Amino acid sequence: MRLVATFISISLFATSVWGHGEDKPGPNDGFIRMPGAFHTEIVPISKNQLKVFLLDIYWKNPSVKDSALHLMYQGETKITAVCEIKESLYYLCSFPKSIDLTKKGEIVVEAQRESQKGNLVTYELPLKLKKIDDGHSGH
Repeated sequence: MRLVATFISISLFATSVWGHGEDKPGPNDGFIRMPGAFHTEIVPISKNQLKVFLLDIYWKNPSVKDSALHLMYQGETKITAVCEIKESLYYLCSFPKSIDLTKKGEIVVEAQRESQKGNLVTYELPLKLKKIDDGHSGH
């Protein structure tokens, strides 16, 4: 009985980890993470620029009101992006031209949306959707 309970707990945990959308494109065709009671969506613009949307829990209503955003690239070097609000909808974040976001590394995001501070989230580079192994791939 204990083994069955453990299996069910692990299964539910695995489902909840992927339940935040890391396996699907966001509403702006970007990559989603959930730092807290909201989502971050990163949309690549060029090899060194990204749009970052701060979305509600339902992946809607981008907001920059009472927000803050810090992005750090970690690869061969560590460097912070310069981010500015655009169109009152998203942040445009730029790294120096020497940074190539299509190469191996990671982006660490610290965000606050409408006064709600999120936890740190990371995006593995190069950006790609997470694959879910649901156990049915061989059927």
